[in-house]
Amino acid sequence: MSLTRFSRSALSAIFWSQWAYWCALAMAVWAYFVLPDGSVRTALILTPVMPGVLVFAVCYWLYRSCDEYIRLRTLQAATFTACVVALLCLVYFLLELVGLPKLSMMWVHVVGWSVFNAQMLWLVLQAR
Repeated sequence: MSLTRFSRSALSAIFWSQWAYWCALAMAVWAYFVLPDGSVRTALILTPVMPGVLVFAVCYWLYRSCDEYIRLRTLQAATFTACVVALLCLVYFLLELVGLPKLSMMWVHVVGWSVFNAQMLWLVLQAR
């Protein structure tokens, strides 16, 4: 079975949307730890939402424009990511009962996107 060859624009779209997301996430983490409470801090903490939407849009665009194999692999990546996040949330919930501090949903978000994005980048590089 031959794989769909991704164009340079597809690889570029994935790379730059990932780059925008990780830069916004780094800025949000910096703002969370350094800036005092206020509207600027809140705005900076919420900035990863837009690049996250861009990442989602790029993945959807790839999903719609590819063959059945790539669609299947994208759905498998989403399913695997959901399983990893659910398992980690369950394990940490049990660890919280033992006495660990409450986990911010920001870290769950970072782990989930990281797992999914790594799988999507691997898929695109394999099909390249």
